[in-house]
Amino acid sequence: MQPTMSASATDRDEASYACPLCDHSGETATDVYVHLQVSHRKSEISEALIEAITDDRTRSELAEQ
Repeated sequence: MQPTMSASATDRDEASYACPLCDHSGETATDVYVHLQVSHRKSEISEALIEAITDDRTRSELAEQ
């Protein structure tokens, strides 16, 4: 069973999907998912996720002020 990807995991660019960590693009979200698994270290993916979550929280806190 393959984990599902959130809508923000890939950026839609016409008929392709883009890796959120580099310039790689694929025809399907699955192509980009496989690319992430094969080409990027878990620590790199984890750091990007933590940074994105932190940025979202910071934006939310600033919007509330």
